[in-house]
Amino acid sequence: YNIDEEEAIRDALTKVHGVERLVKDFGGEGSGEELARRLNDFVASLGEVRNSAKGIEAEFPNELVRRVDTGANPDRFVLDALHTCVVENQKAKGKATNLQKFRDALLDQASVAFPAEAEAYRELKRRG
Repeated sequence: YNIDEEEAIRDALTKVHGVERLVKDFGGEGSGEELARRLNDFVASLGEVRNSAKGIEAEFPNELVRRVDTGANPDRFVLDALHTCVVENQKAKGKATNLQKFRDALLDQASVAFPAEAEAYRELKRRG
């Protein structure tokens, strides 16, 4: 990501803003030519963005793009994704803890019911 790419993106965004203002204030006959000119400038600036970004490979999650398109703060997407990861991690940690407790309880019960086999199992585990 270099200065040329940043300038091309800023230029494209400036042109989008100009088109947006013109569309909001669209007033009839004379404005049509100005709107067409600004739209053409914007389309040309998209080509500049594409050319300046050659060699850069970036992928963005679809949900992030949707949120940005609707005007949401992209930082909020990152925070939501991080929160989801923490929640899923806690669930996985709870499952692992419960499985460990179950394994220990099962081994305790096996030691009572099958002491020789349980001891043989423990010996195998010690050897690795």
